[in-house]
Amino acid sequence: MTGTPDVRPRLLVDIVSDPVCPWCYVGLKSFQEARDRLSSDFIVLPRIRAYQLNPDTPAEGVDRRAYYDRKFPDEAQRAEMVHQLKAAAAGAGFSFDPLKPLRLPNTLKAHQLIRLAHFDGAQERLADALYAAYWDDGADISDIEILTSLADAAGLDPENARRDLADEKSASEVKSEADAFRQAGVSGVPTFIVNERNGFSGALPPARLAETLRQAGTAPA
Repeated sequence: MTGTPDVRPRLLVDIVSDPVCPWCYVGLKSFQEARDRLSSDFIVLPRIRAYQLNPDTPAEGVDRRAYYDRKFPDEAQRAEMVHQLKAAAAGAGFSFDPLKPLRLPNTLKAHQLIRLAHFDGAQERLADALYAAYWDDGADISDIEILTSLADAAGLDPENARRDLADEKSASEVKSEADAFRQAGVSGVPTFIVNERNGFSGALPPARLAETLRQAGTAPA
C-alpha cells in the first residue's frame, strides 16, 4: 500500500547572497520562517547561490570597521544601520551583533563550500553554520581549517571539502556564478529568484517574504 502522493507545487527559491552581508544573514533566517508559513501549500526548495559584494578583497581580508568607516563616514548613519539590522533580525526570530566580526574576508572559499554542500544535500545546514561562525563567533570564514571543521560538523566529508577548497576549477566555477548574477543585474543581496523566473531583492520580514514568494511562484511565466 502506497501513501497519498504529495500534490503540492514546488517552489524553487534561489537565494543569491554573500556570507559577509549582514542583511543576507537576516534574509536566510527570514526565509526559513517564511518557508514554514508556505509549507502547507508548497514544497519549498532553497538553493543558495554565490555572490561577492567585494570580490577584490585580498585573501588575508581587511579590517572590517575601517572598511565601513570609509564606506559610510557618517557615524550616525552607521549607528542607524546597526539599529535597523538588529530590529530586522528580531522580526525574523533571532538576534546577532552586526559589529561582532572584526575582519572582512574574501568569501570565495566560503562560497565553494556552500556550493559543495548542495551536492551532498547539506547546503542549508552548512550555510546556517557558516553564517553563525562569522556573525556570532567572528570566525575567519576564508580559513581552510575553519571551513573544513564547519564542513565536518555539517556532515560533509572533511577531506573532500579540503580538496574542493584547494581546487582551482571549483574556485573558477564559483567566480563565474557570482559574475553571472552581477552581469544579469543583481546589485544587492539577498536576492530571491523563484522558479528561475521571478526575482526580487531585500531581507523582507517573514510574513511579507512568504507572501512575496507565493506571488512570485504563482505569477504567469
